[in-house]
Amino acid sequence: MSVFKNFLLFSSGVTVDLIKQCPRFEVNKYMSIGMTIVFTTILSILSSYFAFYLIFDSETIAIPLSFLWGAIIFNLDRYIISSMRMGNSKWQQFLKSIPRILVAVIIATVISKPLELKIFDLEINNFLNQQKADLAYNIEKKYDAELIDIEEKKHNFRTEYKNMLSLRDKYYEEYKCECNGTCGTNVKGYGQECNDRKKRYNVYVADLEEEKKRMDSTINLLSKRELEIKDLIINEKKLTIPQRYGFIDKLKALKNIDRMSSIFIFSLFIFIETAPLLTKLLSDKGPYDNLILQHEIKFESEYRKKLDIYNNERLKNKRINDLESDLEIKSKETAMRNLIKNEAYEQYNKMRELIDAKDYKTNGN
Repeated sequence: MSVFKNFLLFSSGVTVDLIKQCPRFEVNKYMSIGMTIVFTTILSILSSYFAFYLIFDSETIAIPLSFLWGAIIFNLDRYIISSMRMGNSKWQQFLKSIPRILVAVIIATVISKPLELKIFDLEINNFLNQQKADLAYNIEKKYDAELIDIEEKKHNFRTEYKNMLSLRDKYYEEYKCECNGTCGTNVKGYGQECNDRKKRYNVYVADLEEEKKRMDSTINLLSKRELEIKDLIINEKKLTIPQRYGFIDKLKALKNIDRMSSIFIFSLFIFIETAPLLTKLLSDKGPYDNLILQHEIKFESEYRKKLDIYNNERLKNKRINDLESDLEIKSKETAMRNLIKNEAYEQYNKMRELIDAKDYKTNGN
């Protein structure tokens, strides 16, 4: 077989040496399963790249992490397929495969979501930008009433001042007109009426100057408050409106854009991820499964033989140890008896020598 075919068979989780003993149709089945796992791994690498790039914003970090994640998914898929054993009951096979199906669904979820984010990237950005605009609008709206009130007050002060300027000009025209003799008394020169009008004009100009100072002071205070409010708006926007959206934010936005399309893509990935598992689950027991069963039975029988030999050796050694223990105990008992006999004999000899010594002394006397 070529290297590529061997790689596909390896990807499917089979033992290459065993599958080579199977018919061609069995080899093709597992090559198809291996190809599906390879495609799933490629999709997981792409998906994780988008996710890691979105999180770390660095290709240097995203690329190695995405290949590491792809290797993890590849190994998990191989384990899920290789750990399945075909039995005679489909129902039992299905019950045993439920945990593996759940793992496959979790893997499909992890793979599909980053790809969904990339597919709907434009729509998600538009949605998030609209959210930004809504937040900015709500913040500005909160201070609109006070800003409008300040602007109205400033406008009223300016309008009032313009009216006062117009009245000042009017008083000036009447004063000049009277003094020139073109209106009023029609008498030219500085008469009583001319002086009265001049006095009225000068008093009004003085009052106007005071009013302008008061008005400028009030307008300055209003302008200062207006700047404070605008600074508050800017600071609140900085605190409230995110400058950059992360992975979780985009996932939340995805739910509000097009739920049906998201469900469709998610279902497609679940189908792709569970396809090898379902293929093996729905297939009848094939030649490869029989070979696996044959090797398992052979291994188990050899293991049991070795276990029996080990148990026999263990029992034999136990019996030998028990016999040795018994012999050792008997030997110790014999030695103890001999020791007691020797000690008793020595005591007897000592006592006999003492008695003989006393008898000798008695006879000598």
